[in-house]
Amino acid sequence: MTAPSIPRVSAYWAPWEHALHTFLVRVHGDRTLAARFPAGVDAGPCASALEAITAHLPHTLDRRRATRAVAQVVTLYVIHQGRTAASLHRPDGTSIGAACRDLSLRLVPEGTLVQRRQRTRFDAAVDAATMEELAARLRGLMPELRARRIALDHVRLAKDLLWWETPVGHRYARNRWEEDFHDLGGTTSADGDLGDRERR
Repeated sequence: MTAPSIPRVSAYWAPWEHALHTFLVRVHGDRTLAARFPAGVDAGPCASALEAITAHLPHTLDRRRATRAVAQVVTLYVIHQGRTAASLHRPDGTSIGAACRDLSLRLVPEGTLVQRRQRTRFDAAVDAATMEELAARLRGLMPELRARRIALDHVRLAKDLLWWETPVGHRYARNRWEEDFHDLGGTTSADGDLGDRERR
């Protein structure tokens, strides 16, 4: 299965992003392959495929941490996608923060978004201290996003997780998710697609 092109990818990240995106397309089309991931982040027989994806990363990044982040993201994608026919991986930069904002707008009136945003479990996710804690909390969000057909960019999510365990990267990813969540200038259409909000 051929993966569609990924817009606005820097040369620094392009080989890895294309490799991961292509693998997500493969997972979407292969239920047997998809079933291997929720059982554990090591993904058993898929470890070699994940290592092959990680091999495309810049050499400055820790391979063990990167492989774990990629495995976590594929697991999250499998839970998010479920048996939905249309792909819920949208390679346009939509972050988990933007997806949770769209979910919030579905659950509560916009005027009470900030006061009641805990209904999306977004606060719990961004407050996670470790990768394991973050992944567990994000797993709880995925069925809610799937139920409302809210897509996100799982390649961007993988990139965010790559930095999560470093002090600077943790703050950077968290701040970007918060900014996307509070981007009150955007709109959400009836089918869940973003309106005029700038794609990140």
